[in-house]
Amino acid sequence: MKMLFSASKCTFYAAAWEESYRAAGNWPNDLIVLSDSQYKEFIKRPPPDKLLGVENGKPAWVSQPQLTENEIIAKNVSKKMQLLAEAKSVISIWQTRLLVDRISEKDKAKLYAWLDYIDALEAMDTSETGSINWPDLPVA
Repeated sequence: MKMLFSASKCTFYAAAWEESYRAAGNWPNDLIVLSDSQYKEFIKRPPPDKLLGVENGKPAWVSQPQLTENEIIAKNVSKKMQLLAEAKSVISIWQTRLLVDRISEKDKAKLYAWLDYIDALEAMDTSETGSINWPDLPVA
């Protein structure tokens, strides 16, 4: 199948679907024809820290843009919330068993280790934009 690339849209188009694209008003004016090898290169998973971009009107793997300070903070907050939710899910049954006095000493020790982990997560300052040292998961 003949494949085309639009630098302005940074998107691939199948030439066989031109009529449909035109009918929808989505047929760019800057399309170039790609060889099979060019197309296959850019439909696979990108290399680490790269994404599909444009260089000289052609598809290229380009470096991912640096995150802004606010994006880094938001990413840190999101990770913290995810780790807290996962940890709280792990301890839920142990908490119930503790409440009804049906917890083994082994599980009580695990619960306390996970509670320490949750405390460490909650105490973390996610407003850091540098490298964050996340607490280690409790040993199983």
